[in-house]
Amino acid sequence: MHRTKDVLHAYPVQVMKAHARIVALRTEPAFAVPGVVRVLTGADVPGVNDAGMKHDEPLFPDEVMFHGHAVAWVLGETLEAARLGAAAVEVELEELPSLVTLREAIAAGSYHGARPVMETGDVDAGFADSAHVFSGEFQFSGQEHFYLETHAALAQIDENGQVFVQSSTQHPSETQEIVSHVLGVPAHEVTVQCLRMGGGFGGKEMQPHGFAAIAALGAKLTGRPVRFRLNRTQDLTMSGKRHGFHATWKIGFDAEGRIQALDATLVADGGWSLDLSEPVLARALCHIDNTYWIPNARVAGRIARTNTVSNTAFRGFGGPQGMLVIEDILGRCAPKLGLDPMELRERNFYRPGQGQTTPYGQPVTQPERITTVWQQVKDRAGIADRTREIAAFNAAHPHTKRGLALTGIKFGISFNLTAFNQGGALVLIYKDGSVLINHGGTEMGQGLHTKMMQVAATTLGIPLDRVRLAPTRTDKVPNTSATAASSGADLNGGAIKNACEQLRERLLRVAATQLGANPSDVRITGGAARALGSDGSCPGTTWCAPRTSSGSSCRRPVSTGPRACTGTRRRSAARRSSTSPTAPPPPRSRSTASPAPTASGAWTSCTTSATASPR
Repeated sequence: MHRTKDVLHAYPVQVMKAHARIVALRTEPAFAVPGVVRVLTGADVPGVNDAGMKHDEPLFPDEVMFHGHAVAWVLGETLEAARLGAAAVEVELEELPSLVTLREAIAAGSYHGARPVMETGDVDAGFADSAHVFSGEFQFSGQEHFYLETHAALAQIDENGQVFVQSSTQHPSETQEIVSHVLGVPAHEVTVQCLRMGGGFGGKEMQPHGFAAIAALGAKLTGRPVRFRLNRTQDLTMSGKRHGFHATWKIGFDAEGRIQALDATLVADGGWSLDLSEPVLARALCHIDNTYWIPNARVAGRIARTNTVSNTAFRGFGGPQGMLVIEDILGRCAPKLGLDPMELRERNFYRPGQGQTTPYGQPVTQPERITTVWQQVKDRAGIADRTREIAAFNAAHPHTKRGLALTGIKFGISFNLTAFNQGGALVLIYKDGSVLINHGGTEMGQGLHTKMMQVAATTLGIPLDRVRLAPTRTDKVPNTSATAASSGADLNGGAIKNACEQLRERLLRVAATQLGANPSDVRITGGAARALGSDGSCPGTTWCAPRTSSGSSCRRPVSTGPRACTGTRRRSAARRSSTSPTAPPPPRSRSTASPAPTASGAWTSCTTSATASPR
């Protein structure tokens, strides 16, 4: 991250205990370290000492809740000074009993957050009608995001006292909200910017907020820029992971191996605070059916509270955990039913023409695609031949075995909380025809910014090099959703398209006056506006580039043989359109067409005479 003059470096004071009460925090020894400027503690917070949207994550805690919990932050002239200062801080603790594993939390009844239950049909009747009933349990652990760039932020205070934070965050609006709460100032006094991240995968959706608040608090108190960047060990010990899950289940099948009923309980390892555990659990419940018809289901969800880092969003957001449970169930039950696992899966796919719905009530449209894709994979991958080869190999090798599995996957795109399925954009067209776009999405290597520029260029009908993208900022596009749930391109691309379409409609009205055509008959392609039905000999009305040294401002040659293009005056579109904001001026004769300014700048208009208009 860019280093600013007089910048201070922040370094955490971590406590390497899973659970303990802070008896005393002595910061005085840190100031004996040369270069230490300040030690941030809970007493320095002017607003709310909390970094969580559920208000359960004290920024400066009185109680250590996981191994590596930061209880204070040291600001130093150099990173080394801050590190040595943090090591000098003395923390006196009263160690407390801890629950580190998911099984320990379940046994102790340690839960927090919502307790959702998803139910459909008559589960008891389904089991009564089942020819085979099996039960079991399944547990699997979480996963580290391991993005290349660790958590980082840079905060500055301008001459008006406004807070500007550059943060590696997938959710700038929520980072802004947390920073404003911690500082005790309105949101309009805080601007959060994210140009790009070195990877995110969900790990920077909620977790960056507290780190950005630390940098902002330090900048506010010292009047100097404050930056921090966790090293890899700190990031591993302080930031959340994918949720591990524990599942207990009971499932019933009919005599042909078709699912009749499912009763399951999914327990997610939420860690010490809720973070995004509730929506992650909800999505796991909504994915437990995967591609299978379960007529009678009751699935309960719980969130275990453990003394570990607060687990958070991770690619799939609970969906992989839910699907893994049902796939494990089918894999275990297939041998007991005397069926090949692939055959058991096929028998339970959603089927067309039966009006089937998911356990949460969504109609399954076009379910025939499941079988079609499944069969295509089997055919193209040569599953039958490979299965025979594996059987022959296993028969000949008593100590070495091979296997082959095929599973379907459903993936729910967008947010379960539908209010988040919205995007925003700001599109600016300058007088020279160049375009600047802002949108609410963040770039983390998925190519979102490139896609947004392509949407703008395509919608406006101009070359891609005429479009520039500005960093994502909360003062340009406010109240945005996180860039998550595989929805960033759709939501923000839709917003940019909508904004560009509005601007294009205005441009078409202006271009129509130059071409003597109806606005509905004008098309903008390649940076030029042309009327439908033209013979192509005229370049039309052209989107202009910056003026060259020769004084010309048109991207295309002015001379076109028997026809000529007239240059235009540059004038504000707002002034031009203020007299008639909705209706275009009457069309002029093609032979006397005079140039008109546009919202994007100068056009060059085609005339039927070699003599240019006196205007």
